Amino acid sequence: MKIKTIFKINIALIFLQGLPLFISLFSPEFKMMLLGDVFGNNPSDDAIMMFDQFALVLGLVIIGIIALIYGSLSFNDINVLRRLSLLYFALAGFFALPDLISAFKGEPTAPLPVIVLGLIGLGLFYYGSRKGTI
Repeated sequence: MKIKTIFKINIALIFLQGLPLFISLFSPEFKMMLLGDVFGNNPSDDAIMMFDQFALVLGLVIIGIIALIYGSLSFNDINVLRRLSLLYFALAGFFALPDLISAFKGEPTAPLPVIVLGLIGLGLFYYGSRKGTI
């Protein structure tokens, strides 16, 4: 599989993973649904403020990661692309790790589709670092 195709697929997957956060920034009902999973039906004002800050920071980090991957599409050297794919694999692994740890501990975590999308992206980056082509 072509590494640039892997990068484009992962851009879409990462955007889909961040979609709940982006929606929560603009939809109070959706934000309360996400908050209700952890804080119950009536979260405190402090919990709402913390979640708003979390959603903003993580949402901007996600946009930054997408920008980095998109910028990587300009490279044409197979060794550079494979190295970048390995680095993105490490980044995606650390990005997915908190959700996996929380899921194994039985604690509240991201929705299951978000976790699965992260693992698919992780596998694609690893595949690109080992067997990706131009």
